[in-house]
Parts: sequence; C-alpha cells; structure tokens
Amino acid sequence: MPRPKEFDQELALDKAMELFWQQGYERTSIQDLVEQTGVHRGSLYDTFGDKNQFFLTCLDRFRQVPKYRLSSILEEEGSPKEVLSRFFEKVIDSALGNGTQRRGCFIANTAMELAAIDPGIASRVEAYNLDMESRFYQFLLKAQKDGKMKFHHTLRELSRFLVNTRNGLYVMGKTASDRQSLQDVVNVALSIL
Repeated sequence: MPRPKEFDQELALDKAMELFWQQGYERTSIQDLVEQTGVHRGSLYDTFGDKNQFFLTCLDRFRQVPKYRLSSILEEEGSPKEVLSRFFEKVIDSALGNGTQRRGCFIANTAMELAAIDPGIASRVEAYNLDMESRFYQFLLKAQKDGKMKFHHTLRELSRFLVNTRNGLYVMGKTASDRQSLQDVVNVALSIL
C-alpha cells in the first residue's frame, strides 16, 4: 500500500518555482529542489515526475495563481492611460526588484532560456502570453466602448504590442542601469494609445 503524501504540494511547488525563477532551469538540480522544498527526492519524483515535469507544473502554477499576476491592475478605476501607467510602473518595480535581485519575469526568463528548444515549454509560454494578450484586449475594448480612447491600430495589434512591451521591460530590467531607461519605453508605449 503506497504511503500518503506527507507534504503540502502547493507549498513545494511555490518553493520550487522560486528556485527555478532565481536560478533558471539549467542551473537548478534535483538536489537543489530537494533542499529548497524540504521534500525527499523520491517523494518529489512520485508526485511531480522528473525535473522537466516538475518545471512544467511550476509554469502551470505560475499561470493559474492570481498572486503572480499584475494584470488585475487593468481592472482598476481610472482613465485608461492612468491604469496602464500604474500597470507598467508595477512591471518596472517588479523588473528592477530590489536592485540586487533582478530576477525578471518567470515566463520571460523561461522563454529566453528554453522555449526555442522545448516544445512543451514553448506552448506554456505562448499560452501565458495569449492570456496576457486577452487581458489587454478586454481592457482596450472596454476603453473603446466607454469612448475613452480611439486607436489607430486594431485592438489585437495593440494588445500584442502591450504584451511585447511588458515582456521587454522585464528583459531590459535584468541589465538596465537606471529606472529611466525603462520609463522611456513606457512613455513611448503610452504615447501610441
């Protein structure tokens, strides 16, 4: 008779995700995951499969757990430009971290490290970006219906542009020497709307 799982799977996933987020997939060993989660190697394998499956499960969790999303800002009150400005300010805050720990975005990091070589990972990154695109699309559609904004591009084009801006801020934030360089990107993005 198999032993019952004696650990909190969601907590283990969150701890593993934090480690993958900080170190990346390649630099994270199974032993690192054992130490980070406090869960025995056999239990990790029994519950999550191999390292790749564990990582895919972490990506799925990131996409599903609201605390990892800044997109709820898009539902706040205010003019569309004010709301987008708040959203991108939070993205910049997150991208720059505390100045020494610039971990970027888990999804953007994963895209740069692994999406080109792993179709399972690429499909999850694409799904996340499509979710983000949909959130921007709904935000822009509401602004358009409320008569608060008129656009020179289609809502789909603008939504994709905003996803790219968001992702680009995280990538730039890894090496930017100052906040202003990221703010300049946001200023141009907002000027297009």
